[in-house]
Amino acid sequence: MVLFLCVTLLIAKAFVCTAPIICNSFPKPIATLSHAVQEKAWIRLVIAGSMIAVWISAHILTNVFYENDSLSEHNMLRSINKSRSQQPSSQSQSLESPLNYSDDYYYYPLPQYLCYFSILGQLGVTALTRISYLVKMFIILSLVIGQCCLNVFKLDKFFRFYDSTAYEDKRHFLGHESYLSIMIVTIAVALFIINRQSELMSRRLFLWQKDVEEQKEKVSDMRRKNEALVYNILPPHVAIHFLGKRKNDEELYSKSYESVGILFAAMPNFSDFYTEETVNNQGLECIRFLNEVISDYDALLEQPRFANIIKIKTISSTYMAASGLNCDESSLRPDATIRDKWFHLAQLTEFALTLKDTLNNINKESFNNFVLRMGINHGPITAGVIGARKPHYDMWGNSVNVASRMESTGKAGCIQVVEETAHILEEFGFTFEQRGLVTVKGKGQLKTFYLKSSPQRKDS
Repeated sequence: MVLFLCVTLLIAKAFVCTAPIICNSFPKPIATLSHAVQEKAWIRLVIAGSMIAVWISAHILTNVFYENDSLSEHNMLRSINKSRSQQPSSQSQSLESPLNYSDDYYYYPLPQYLCYFSILGQLGVTALTRISYLVKMFIILSLVIGQCCLNVFKLDKFFRFYDSTAYEDKRHFLGHESYLSIMIVTIAVALFIINRQSELMSRRLFLWQKDVEEQKEKVSDMRRKNEALVYNILPPHVAIHFLGKRKNDEELYSKSYESVGILFAAMPNFSDFYTEETVNNQGLECIRFLNEVISDYDALLEQPRFANIIKIKTISSTYMAASGLNCDESSLRPDATIRDKWFHLAQLTEFALTLKDTLNNINKESFNNFVLRMGINHGPITAGVIGARKPHYDMWGNSVNVASRMESTGKAGCIQVVEETAHILEEFGFTFEQRGLVTVKGKGQLKTFYLKSSPQRKDS
């Protein structure tokens, strides 16, 4: 009866925990409990531990109350004699006249199954993985000691009766109570070794997993730093090309563009400012000042309005930037209007004017009088990455050369452009002042213009 109640309770717990997995139409409290069991390990541990505790408790109660009034020593002897007297005298008689089990033939107890239940309890405790092996071995040891004591002192007469009935007078040197106790102890020792090795392996796996996670975190951190470094060295659309998949060091990256704006901005009087004297710490203070200026220029590129502008490089005090390298494909359609095709050139011109404002603010704070001389041009170019170990992104083409000449032949404090560039920018509201013909190396004489004002400013 006790075992029946135990099994019923175990089935009820298993049903509550697994029913919502089988069917989704169960009541909400049962579904909530089932989801909690699936998500939280300590709830599973409590349920498994309680089921094992119920099993062991029922087993102990069954052992303690394993008594049958009909199995007194007198009735045991009477049952043995009765069974022997009813045995047939020959093989044929046993086949023709089976034993007649009357009311005087008594039930044979099988106490060894109680030991098997004890072994099942030990295995159930071993299955718990969230507790220390010492706790598990304490429970198993208590169960083994209790079962052995019951075998020797409580169930000994039942074992003797079983041996006498099963083996008649050929009883072994050790009775069932002895060798079953030895078997329980042997299994307990084996489970101790298994639990110890299992916990050692679990600890090793935990340490290995922790070490692997730390290594993964270090690798991820290193990857983030490398990606940040690559994004600082190369433009974003080029960095994605190299980080997206493995590239060979010898692989060349280059791409041609049809509609790109190029800007050169230089400080012509910085060479007069730079001196390697003791007062300037051998020129270090001059380099520090130039770094602050270039850093402020770079900070402007983080503004959303200059998202289409990319810094190319710096040559001494000359700052080179370009626009149109990462524009949408819609602006490259043959039927695109001038405003759609060259909107980034207007942004580049606004960026040049912002550079002037930034340098003027620096001059006010540092009591200097640096001026910018800038040149802007537009047209087709070829861009690519040069170098395998120290890659450098650069641009080539006649449009780049003309932009550089516009800066070098210009006037300090002004932005010089060619006639075609001036006509495009006039569509965006910029106004220009004609300078005249300028001799450009490799191009002859070109008509150039100075930027006079922008639609957002009264005077450039």
